[in-house]
Amino acid sequence: MKEEHRSYLLELDYGNRKGERDFVKDILSRYDRNALVGSLLFVNNNPYHFELLWLLNFEKSHEDFDKYLASKYPTTRRAYNRFVDDLLASMENKSYNVISVSTPEDADTNMTSETNGAFFFPDRDVFFGVWGKPVTMDKFTVFLSHSSKDKKFVDGVFNELQKSEVRAWYDKEEIAPGESITDKINDGLRNCNFGLIFLSRNFLNVKSGWTIAEANYFMQQRMRDSSKKFVIINIDVEHSDMPPLMQDYRYIDASNDGFMDDIKKAISHHQKNV
Repeated sequence: MKEEHRSYLLELDYGNRKGERDFVKDILSRYDRNALVGSLLFVNNNPYHFELLWLLNFEKSHEDFDKYLASKYPTTRRAYNRFVDDLLASMENKSYNVISVSTPEDADTNMTSETNGAFFFPDRDVFFGVWGKPVTMDKFTVFLSHSSKDKKFVDGVFNELQKSEVRAWYDKEEIAPGESITDKINDGLRNCNFGLIFLSRNFLNVKSGWTIAEANYFMQQRMRDSSKKFVIINIDVEHSDMPPLMQDYRYIDASNDGFMDDIKKAISHHQKNV
């Protein structure tokens, strides 16, 4: 069976191109052009928002890449909620420079520590200056409220939302080791426009803690501010066993084949009214 085409958008460190070159060269050496059919660097030279993103398009061998990345480069981050259409649109405003890197030699030539035609600022060890934190794009974002025991199901929904270019706050991708879970979840709830509540027996388990608190937040916000909406995705709870306040809301039944389309339609409907 032919393997499906897959794309990856990875976050690289603009200020440490010397270190990132080895990573890029390693990947380009490992996969030939029959497997890795596209490789582009997107460079943002805005001093208040330096960025270096690497877009890789695999025709095959992506499963090997997944395993290799996880084992040898576990700290490499995928740029979730960043989409190619956004980057291409930014190119029209000259926000990004784009570089094709097909061989290790291309990486040596274009990812220099000094300034060049693509990078307007040198590496940090060459130039010591203020290093700003990337700003967060203020766009419609969906908060995924769920039990950790339902991660496999929510993973599938998250991946489908990403394919549809819907921004989602998912704790699995948003909370890094060492960060405060409470602070990050509070930030997510505060900044997201819409909630998907994945209701299940695991979700309602009193030991879950976070899930009930998140559901209560959306219920309270709905009562106070009609702009903060949510939709319930019912995984395995009988209607009579749902919390009384939730029973009044029409929910999406996850046992239906078309439940993912229903989720996308609900998001689209509420997004238009924000």
